[in-house]
Amino acid sequence: MENIVLISHGGMAEGVKSSLEMIVGQQANVHTVSLRPDSDNLQFEKELNEKMKALNGSTLIIADLLGGTPCNVAVKNYLEDDEVAILAGMTLSVVIEAVVNQRATIKELLCLAKENIVDVKAGMNQAEQEILEEKQEELGDYSAYAGQENIVNSRIDERLIHGQVAGIWSTSLNTQRIIVANDEAAVDPLQKSSLRMAAPTSMRLSVLPVATAAKNIRAGRYGKQRLFLLFKNPQDVLRYIKADGPIKAINVGNMSYKEGAREVTKSIQVLPEEEPIFEAIAAKGITVTAQLVPNEPSIDFMKKLRG
Repeated sequence: MENIVLISHGGMAEGVKSSLEMIVGQQANVHTVSLRPDSDNLQFEKELNEKMKALNGSTLIIADLLGGTPCNVAVKNYLEDDEVAILAGMTLSVVIEAVVNQRATIKELLCLAKENIVDVKAGMNQAEQEILEEKQEELGDYSAYAGQENIVNSRIDERLIHGQVAGIWSTSLNTQRIIVANDEAAVDPLQKSSLRMAAPTSMRLSVLPVATAAKNIRAGRYGKQRLFLLFKNPQDVLRYIKADGPIKAINVGNMSYKEGAREVTKSIQVLPEEEPIFEAIAAKGITVTAQLVPNEPSIDFMKKLRG
């Protein structure tokens, strides 16, 4: 969608937009309209229609509450408009996905919303048990697989495992194991459990220090399994390469906004000190591309970065 309009009772819409921009930077195509405590449905309708008239192109309206006044007003005015889609049940995760992945379908956004409502304590307990079981997993003599690693994708994604990785990339590539290569996550039991919860239940997960990931993959430890290699930042990619980790290409997916970063693509914000790191990765003969989701075209990231 070319435009996103957040509508809510009170200040929720403004709050979600503020949190969104902390993560992905300023978003000129995201707008808000709020039903204020001292207002009514007629005033809200007037403000929403004025906002919509000022926009060009397709628009996604995300309302806070199904059956609430903001949602009802949107349905009343735009139900028959083919250029307008309407969702109810606003969450920050759904708004982020809609912003960074403009090709996301309504069905995909709905699936993401459902996946993000979980019993965290119960999920953590289950995840911890699965991690213990995976620690006991051994392939026996795996030396025959050394140098025959089956890496189906390598990706930089600051959010690590989330909707795009778990629900779109991993399934479309028939991934059998996700390997998160990050020193901090590898020693943080809470983060490891959170990643296990976020990963598809049908897929194995390894959360490893960068050097260990390089060593295990190089040694053929995972046999013929289809591996999805996931990094949090370009620094970890370069460290993996220097540890002789096998890799031919890296896909840059999501790097969030930080003070001083510049936008390379809508979902990728690069700090000045990260640019030479990407240059060093490319100098190793690694193909560096940018592709948010499989149905988007892959672009030459280094050309975009240098341009």
